[in-house]
Amino acid sequence: MFQVNGVYANRKGYYTVLTINGPKMTVRYEDGTVIDLNIAIQERIWENIEAEIEAEALSRAARAERRRMNAGIQFYVKSVSMVAQEEISLPGWRERITVVLDPGPKLRPGSRIIYFSVEHRAFFAVATVTGDGTNAAPKGFFFPGKDPSQLTFYPIDMDVFINNLENAVHVDSVELESQPNFKALLVQPEVYLKVNEDDFELLAELLTELTEEEEEDIEEEEEEFEE
Repeated sequence: MFQVNGVYANRKGYYTVLTINGPKMTVRYEDGTVIDLNIAIQERIWENIEAEIEAEALSRAARAERRRMNAGIQFYVKSVSMVAQEEISLPGWRERITVVLDPGPKLRPGSRIIYFSVEHRAFFAVATVTGDGTNAAPKGFFFPGKDPSQLTFYPIDMDVFINNLENAVHVDSVELESQPNFKALLVQPEVYLKVNEDDFELLAELLTELTEEEEEDIEEEEEEFEE
């Protein structure tokens, strides 16, 4: 496995093999230190390091591919005012649309949105914009205090949704590197706060995990009720 003049590494750093003598080899580290090492032990260490290097390379490639696919996609946190009754109620929710008040951002198909409740100070849903915007209000749509002509409507798919807001992600447990002052910026409803992809994906992943836990709890309660 090892060859004279070959460069390898262990947990102390990289080294060059000077000579190989039976079960041991003489190596020189980058700082000039010369030492004899057990070949069998160093083989296992080098194999582990190679596996780590390969895994990191695959991870970097996956991140690069994700960024390539997401090129041009916008990521937002949207603040909303809502009422928790039997089910969450807010403008556009039942119609599966997101509303942008003038002047607001121009969304594109593929744009991602995380919803934030102003009253509960918590993140609770993730959605994806599925089409272009329109100024035509959906049938029966009502937005208190606003003329529909001031609004743009975008169709969305709901990716993640937490039913019980007690299970939502509270604002104090979140940090957004791309928007350090986001808590102050999300005090009022109908704010679209642009964030970077990393901030969005970390928060969306947490919401997904909480949603799955909530669904499991509901299933367990239903099973207990049936028994």
